[in-house]
Amino acid sequence: MTRQALSNQHGVYHVPFSKEPIQYLIDLSHIQLSQSMVVIAPEAQFDLVLLNGQQNHTIAFEFADHCEGKLQVAMMHENKNLTIQGVVNANVRLDAALADFTNGKGKVVVDFELVGRDSNLEWRTAALSSGKDRKYYSVSFTHKNFNTYANMTNYGVTEGESSLQFTGTGYIINGAKFSKTHQAAKIMVFDKKCLGRADPVLKIDENEVEASHAATVGKVNDEHLFYLCSRGLSETEAKRLITLGYLNPILAYFTDESMKDTLATQISQGR
Repeated sequence: MTRQALSNQHGVYHVPFSKEPIQYLIDLSHIQLSQSMVVIAPEAQFDLVLLNGQQNHTIAFEFADHCEGKLQVAMMHENKNLTIQGVVNANVRLDAALADFTNGKGKVVVDFELVGRDSNLEWRTAALSSGKDRKYYSVSFTHKNFNTYANMTNYGVTEGESSLQFTGTGYIINGAKFSKTHQAAKIMVFDKKCLGRADPVLKIDENEVEASHAATVGKVNDEHLFYLCSRGLSETEAKRLITLGYLNPILAYFTDESMKDTLATQISQGR
């Protein structure tokens, strides 16, 4: 896939119309502003790669009618506060993934409004929290028009004395008939002093809709650990292997090979 540079004027990026997916890289570590915006043209095919390198940054996306593509977000170097806002217009198809296997304490807020009819959004979060990390992720979708669909999957691993929290909100306003909002959160807890928490929220103000949520927080299966250790692995090695199996699936949603390699290394090394 061809990668091209995006024009940037005062923190505003413009993704032009294209019949074939084009990959664009946005590295926030090179932006001095606290806010930036990405505007995607109508009917554009796109593959956006976003690297977060700011301590506190808000980035807003506007997806025009009939555009389609991917959004890949990687938290790099250390966990940093990041807010992602999105306005999704009519007949948009968006497949998004965020991976955070970095050190530190931070808050990631994701807030999308589905304002156009027949729009479709898939969101996935994968996170690793270890040591004394404190990580919080809030993902919310607001359905504001007919026949909109949104599905979020948040999953992670917490180790040591760290904490990991997911809050997911699906809101279907009055008038957004035939909309569907779904969410699931899963957190694997490895150690006694670490904390995992999942808070699913549904706010439904309309009939003739579909909504569901599921949340699971639980410790690693002792039988799995025993089996792996009985095959010659140390407990640390066994936990790392389980972590790999739990977090590696997010890599399938990243198309940038160098980013995939970086994320895979972070998982395998516990960072």
